[in-house]
Amino acid sequence: MATPNVQDVVELGERFEIAPGQRLAVHDSGLAEAYAAVDRIDSSRKVFALIGPGHLATRGLAIAPTRSAAGTYLLWPLASAIVDWPVGIEGGGEVLWGRRPAFIYSMPAGEKLSGPKGQIPQLAETQLIKNFIQPAIQLIRDLVLIGCPHRAIRPDNIYFQGGNSGDIMFGDCLASPPGSNQSAAFETVENAMSDPIGRGGGSIADDIYAIGVMGLMLYLGRDPVAGVSDEQIINAKINAGSFSTLAGGEKLAPSLAELFRGLLCDKVSDRWTIKQLEGWMTGAHFNPTLPSIPQRASRPLKFCGGEYLNKPALAHAMSRHWNEAIALLSSGDFDNWYKRGFGDEKAPDKMNRIHGLSAAYGPPAGMRDRAVSRFIIHMGGSLPLCYKEIRTSLVGLGAILSHNYERRERVQQVGELIHARLLHAWFEEQPNLRPEQMQLRRSLEVIDKVIDRQGPGFGIERVLYELDRGTPCKSSLISDYYVVDSADLLPAIDAAIPGAPAGTLPMDRHIAAFIATNMKRSMDTEMIPLANRADEINYRVGILRLLAIVQRVHQQYELPRLAAVVVEMLEPVIGAFHNSGMREHLKGEMAKHAKDCRFDEMLLLLDGEGSLRKADNEGFAAAVQEYAHLERGRAWLANGGLTDTTRIRGIAHKVAAMTSTLACSAGLAAYGLFAVLF
Repeated sequence: MATPNVQDVVELGERFEIAPGQRLAVHDSGLAEAYAAVDRIDSSRKVFALIGPGHLATRGLAIAPTRSAAGTYLLWPLASAIVDWPVGIEGGGEVLWGRRPAFIYSMPAGEKLSGPKGQIPQLAETQLIKNFIQPAIQLIRDLVLIGCPHRAIRPDNIYFQGGNSGDIMFGDCLASPPGSNQSAAFETVENAMSDPIGRGGGSIADDIYAIGVMGLMLYLGRDPVAGVSDEQIINAKINAGSFSTLAGGEKLAPSLAELFRGLLCDKVSDRWTIKQLEGWMTGAHFNPTLPSIPQRASRPLKFCGGEYLNKPALAHAMSRHWNEAIALLSSGDFDNWYKRGFGDEKAPDKMNRIHGLSAAYGPPAGMRDRAVSRFIIHMGGSLPLCYKEIRTSLVGLGAILSHNYERRERVQQVGELIHARLLHAWFEEQPNLRPEQMQLRRSLEVIDKVIDRQGPGFGIERVLYELDRGTPCKSSLISDYYVVDSADLLPAIDAAIPGAPAGTLPMDRHIAAFIATNMKRSMDTEMIPLANRADEINYRVGILRLLAIVQRVHQQYELPRLAAVVVEMLEPVIGAFHNSGMREHLKGEMAKHAKDCRFDEMLLLLDGEGSLRKADNEGFAAAVQEYAHLERGRAWLANGGLTDTTRIRGIAHKVAAMTSTLACSAGLAAYGLFAVLF
């Protein structure tokens, strides 16, 4: 995130000021950047700010306000909010302002645990227990109460309480995506295989694993896998187990060996919990935790320069070498290895089923890619979902989509894997699911229904916000304003309008999808008019209806710029009224409602089912009927209706008959009168 040199200060609440022009890179936390800050009330307190990335969800915005502090051993925000922030430079050299998530922290009193070159101090057993294990246990207790795993336990995010020795304090865990800055050494096999952004929120069990890694490194005084690539670390953990990979060949005291075996167990159901860790501290002993090693094949399979004796290791290699994996599945070597290497009589049926499902979901051109993905899922078990360039936990898929949204090929890959029902395939391979995974499984029902619908409010945009509800709206109109709550949507549009091109409508696919996802009721019906852009009247009234619904929910009426744009947007709608007097009346009413920013009142006037529209349509229909009648008369006259000879002859006959009748009647009357008188 490149921040321009800005001299102005940014306020967070009434107490803190942040200096965008003063970077403190030493305190960066993953993707979150650190800046100098000041406490207005207590100027002696040293504080700094972390500014989160503007394109990803930030879980800390929801979690930080729930507690004022989180124990002695965890750096916790003093304040947090979405603040005004410089996001770039405009063409004229002026600073372009937007909004970003911000967190204020007290400056740690001590130094970082790791040295400037990544050195790790060595602690004796007693020091390790007192200065690290005990604080770590308290950290886990606090995190359980908060309901939020840390997911950032690593040497450069741990501080001494004072100086460069003694008790420690764990650094920020809220401003950056969980696990996004962790090396493969500190992550379980499942998390390490995922792209860092796609690791998801994780669990306390992941933190306990990282505590085991950190404790082992402190006891050894070094990183035992320094200089080893992430891919090699993952392979070693799969084949030999995490404990052997990290502590293999090291001489450990029996009690510490028991501790680290329990904390570094790869099978999460066998990994120590906080209760076992607390028990170990009081002298309790537990049955030795055996490494969870995958079943070995009877013979190795050669692939991309390596030899593989188990399915998870091969699945990992296939995820890293996709094109070669496609060729591997077409070879007889893989068939023989899979069918004969593990003594599984049902192996041929499993392979046929995988190939059949790969062919059933999606176009023929992508069948081989889908087959590779399904074999990785099948062989890897709890390993991440892999498809072409994507490797992600299911919970992290929304973050992956958000992070790569400007890369069309990655977005297309996400769409392909959803269409191929690979998410469902992954779920089918899991013996147990965590709560967040179960919640995502329910979200799949919505995703399956909306991904193929073409109109605004649906499609891949809707999938983005359904996968991760905290994702900021990516509309080009308001993407700089970090809108993660529908309450901020209309104010952001109002603020963005001055910088938008003339004629910009306050709606696009992202805004529509964001509204559809974040409203408490279904908005599918309200999205229908937006699908037909050719029907300009209903399209514009449909936009007005969505704005009115959001406004009514949040009771926001200070939106003068947005109101002016809405009035301009609705000019064709008013122009479509037939009655000129009614059009003038509507213009006056719209001006009045624009002054009060009342979109609901505007909607009542212009709604297709409203009284004014009905009256206008009925009046127009009556006028059309009357006009048609007059037009028929005009045409009759124009066609010589008055001078037609046949018509004149008929009229003359009628007049002659009437004249004869009148003459006869007059004669008879005269005769009768004469007879009476004479």
